[in-house]
Amino acid sequence: MPGCGRVFTGVGDQRVLDQVLEHVAAAHGMSTAPVAFIELVLTHTRPYTPARKHPRLKAANPGGTQDLSGVLSPADAFPQPGVTARPVHPDVTDHSLPMNVHPLRRQQGTTWSGRSHETYRHECVLYTGTGGFLDAMVPFIRGGLARQEPVMVAIAEPRLQALRSALGRDADQVIFADMADLGRNPALIIPAWRDFTDRHSGPGRPVRGIGEPIWATRRPEEIVEAQLHEALLNVAVPPDIPIWLLCPYDTAALGGDVLDEAHRSHPVVVDSGHYRGSTRYGGVVHAEQCFGSALPEPDRPITAITFDPEKHTHVQQLLRSTAAAGLPDDRAVKLAAVIDEIAMTAARDTEQPRIRVWFDRTSVVCEIADSGIIDDPMIGRGPGPNTRAPRDRAIRIANELCDLVQVRSGTTGTTTRVHTSSRGATA
Repeated sequence: MPGCGRVFTGVGDQRVLDQVLEHVAAAHGMSTAPVAFIELVLTHTRPYTPARKHPRLKAANPGGTQDLSGVLSPADAFPQPGVTARPVHPDVTDHSLPMNVHPLRRQQGTTWSGRSHETYRHECVLYTGTGGFLDAMVPFIRGGLARQEPVMVAIAEPRLQALRSALGRDADQVIFADMADLGRNPALIIPAWRDFTDRHSGPGRPVRGIGEPIWATRRPEEIVEAQLHEALLNVAVPPDIPIWLLCPYDTAALGGDVLDEAHRSHPVVVDSGHYRGSTRYGGVVHAEQCFGSALPEPDRPITAITFDPEKHTHVQQLLRSTAAAGLPDDRAVKLAAVIDEIAMTAARDTEQPRIRVWFDRTSVVCEIADSGIIDDPMIGRGPGPNTRAPRDRAIRIANELCDLVQVRSGTTGTTTRVHTSSRGATA
């Protein structure tokens, strides 16, 4: 803000941003901060890394400390040469600011000065209709391109083409992916983001992304898995990976339960220009709860298949069932191979797994249940501590070969459901 030199410190980026927004509303009359201003604040927010010890304050209670948030004045933070900084609090015994904290500069044109974001950011953006989507996403993309940050966008049609058109020539600098293809199985999305960051990101090389895994016409089970994916994004990306990831949600098309879940899986929510921390954010605990929740029982007739680890007759039983459903041979063989692999790996550690199959309006669904417990909700999405384990390998193969894979594990055991499009199968 021209003429304002306030400096704010806090525990995490969001605490700093909250203080800035409170200040500009009270002191500068900016009740609704534009996205460009918010991005400017975030790009100037950096970790506090002093060369010496953190300042210690005398505690009101023995053994306690006080928060320095908001108490530093511009003169204290950036003293002129030859001027000794005065104490900002009568009880401060040591005062030093890190060299990587700099005052804001006025911006020239559309290119922002200062450093880029240095940490992982996972944010939910609520929008209404295609117009609202473009209003939110286009400035974010162009802001990244202006800073020479690689940008990847994974959304479905018709928003994909609308965004390309709105960007014009700038679209040539963006990596686009059709989420209907990339995210047909939501378990494939995190590996795609990991590949993007591995190729384009690193220390001092921030990137931006837009991913919309949930839209109104997705099947209910696909939405559930996309919600698990959103929760896992909070544990899948290390905090020092500098990717700024926006997840758009259409408030005009999605139900209230879906929007409520978005608040639980995103630490930050942007709604109509208002930028705030989500009070319902669940973090790692929420991801573990999603992974540990039971899948609903099917409301269709179920066929039980006997697991046979010696002769693998369960494969032939499954192929006969899928043939009755009209499943094409190539898809049936892939499904049978995946089920055999998952069941065999489960049988290595537990008693005989249970196999069931049923048909819904669009898919053949096969389920393997066993008493084993999986403690890694990222299973099948790698890399991780169990990426070389047989069960992880089996789940990764299923993710690649089939349309949707659901894995849940809790105190009662593990359930894995594999969905393959039946393309004309009868209910």
